[in-house]
Amino acid sequence: MSLPTLSLVTITKDDPAALARTLASTAGWRQRPGVQQIVVFAGAEPAAWPEGVCALRQTGDGIASAFNEGLQVAQGEWVWFLNGGDAIHEDLAPEWLETLLARTRADLVIGSIQGDGDAAPRELTPLREQWPLLHSWPPHPATLVRREVLRRAGGFSPRYRVCMDFDLWQRLLGAGARADVIAVPLARFDLGGLSSRPENAGLVFRENGDVLWRHQGAVWRTIGRGGWGLMVGWLRALRHRFL
Repeated sequence: MSLPTLSLVTITKDDPAALARTLASTAGWRQRPGVQQIVVFAGAEPAAWPEGVCALRQTGDGIASAFNEGLQVAQGEWVWFLNGGDAIHEDLAPEWLETLLARTRADLVIGSIQGDGDAAPRELTPLREQWPLLHSWPPHPATLVRREVLRRAGGFSPRYRVCMDFDLWQRLLGAGARADVIAVPLARFDLGGLSSRPENAGLVFRENGDVLWRHQGAVWRTIGRGGWGLMVGWLRALRHRFL
């Protein structure tokens, strides 16, 4: 039996409605050869699992642990993390994405997202504000990463409660991982997630600052490679971020 080419990893805790939304969006994908669906759950277990779902009870604590436990059993060449409540965009054709993943030479494919209530997909961060990576603009529900690249990087850091994806992007892209950034909506985003809640704004700010401090070397290396043009982009990004 050939290994799956795409592993869909969903983490969830005591939110059956959100999980049902995610699994409904992946139902057709699970029927395709080469697609694996993993759900890492904490709390109460659903009464039944849909066909084609590999369900694992989380053994560690925290979001990063759940992500890593899903990564450990992922078999696909590519891994796509969709939290409970997030959904594959209904306009995304599986055949189109499969062709892209088969042809790209990148280590990450970063698409756009459409939030609940948004009339249209959100525009990507302007190119001048993408590099160096000063804020977590790659949306993790719309970012696919090669499995071996993720594993070599050590997966997600349990140091962070909500900004573990920003830390991961810094480690991957700062080490030279290649990214395809495409203006194609890949996912619908659940705005009720932990990092989106107003009461967690302070935590997000502190963890983002810690990530930037720990990875400042990669930021300055990017500026050095890019020269003046990147410096201008960096200053514009700072202005965009803090005004």
